[in-house]
Amino acid sequence: MALMRMRDGGSWKRWNALLDASDSERERINNENEKQKKNVEKIVKKIVKKKRKQEDPEVDGEAVMPERMREEIEGLMGAGMKPPTWVVNKRITASDVRPDLSRLFIPSECEWKLEGLLSAEEMRKARVQGKKNSEEVLVVKMVDGNGGVSDLDFKYWTSLNKYVFTKQWTQFVDKFQVKEGWIVEIWCFRDKHSLLCFGINVHP
Repeated sequence: MALMRMRDGGSWKRWNALLDASDSERERINNENEKQKKNVEKIVKKIVKKKRKQEDPEVDGEAVMPERMREEIEGLMGAGMKPPTWVVNKRITASDVRPDLSRLFIPSECEWKLEGLLSAEEMRKARVQGKKNSEEVLVVKMVDGNGGVSDLDFKYWTSLNKYVFTKQWTQFVDKFQVKEGWIVEIWCFRDKHSLLCFGINVHP
């Protein structure tokens, strides 16, 4: 009988140990499930935020070129040239209008479209950074919404994987009093000498 009680006592101890282990395992699994749930919630929030950002009716869809811009571009292109290619509409950010930065980022998703329009030499020049030789800077002609013509430096910042207009961009911002939240519309074309040019229009 004593032996039986000892065995029974040992069995209960083992059983309690198994129960304790099961409770610990359940707690561990619950904690992992909770972590996974939180991770899924974070991912869903990011997707929703990205979708809302993309669903901007004022940015989506090809823009209509202003009449004065169209007339000036047609004069620069001459007869028989390929029509301008619409590149992108973008909502202006706070950093796009900061005078100390003086640059306009083109969304990275447009990279493939731009590189289909640039020559190999133009892409090489766009990627040159920090060179003092002005010949190594890709300068492009820009036609604004009023038909005015000026120059902009056009670069590709490898650190951000983005094309960007620089240097004279601040003058453009000042001229049109561009504000954060405005829409910028960009077209690409070549003049009668096959030089790279852009049409850039802004509006509230």
